[in-house]
Amino acid sequence: MTSVRILAIEHERGTGPQRFGEWLIEAGAEVVVARPYVGEVIPELGSFDALIVLGGSAGPTEDDENPWFPEVRHLLRRSIAGEFPSLNICLGGEMLAVAGDAPIWRRSHPQIGIYELGVTSAGASDPVFGALAGGGSTSAGETEGESLPSVLFHQEEMALPPGAELLVTGSDAPVQAFRLGEFAWGTQFHPETDAAQIARWLDGNDLALPAGKTEDSIIAEVEVDDSALVDNGRRLARAFVEFLEGRRRAGRECKLECRQQSTKAAD
Repeated sequence: MTSVRILAIEHERGTGPQRFGEWLIEAGAEVVVARPYVGEVIPELGSFDALIVLGGSAGPTEDDENPWFPEVRHLLRRSIAGEFPSLNICLGGEMLAVAGDAPIWRRSHPQIGIYELGVTSAGASDPVFGALAGGGSTSAGETEGESLPSVLFHQEEMALPPGAELLVTGSDAPVQAFRLGEFAWGTQFHPETDAAQIARWLDGNDLALPAGKTEDSIIAEVEVDDSALVDNGRRLARAFVEFLEGRRRAGRECKLECRQQSTKAAD
């Protein structure tokens, strides 16, 4: 059986799939990265099993500086409608929220560094984000304990789109992961990043740091929790690939059953 194929859209230099891409490959996927910011054409999705839209420093509707953004949001509307699965990270998650008619606004202060999040009850039963459940969950929108240390690096904030399931919450930006439709997922947190990448983002960013934090303290936070970040990111990547493999198997079985029924009808 050929590997599931995933198209990842990278919006700017230094924001690639990083080690999350490595974990997807480790789980059995092929990952193809499209870089429209250097003029690459976004491929047709027909030969891919899923889409990943990555992060970046732009807001999700800053189309003048990023002329491919409308095309990406159109792809995400197709994912919401059930054409193909997608997993969308930070800016990608914000673009999914916009595609799902949710408001986006600029926070008075950014979230940068490690924040303790938790999986909701809806998240615990989700076919992909259920892999992150471990510290217990309560009713939708609430979590029990501080079980999911996660990297945040954003100033835009999103509301939960109409009809979406809230999967991960926490901090004063409570929409941290959600699902729209059957298999369009979005996150605000970064499952792909590490301390070295955060250091590069801090070096090239003019965002005011959260109160009480310095660049060194933020990097140290990420380093301290790296083993948990690796474990959670790897589990999420593996669960996404397993979901895609299961969807592909179900499609093959459906085709086989349809052929068998057609043969019986002909007889």
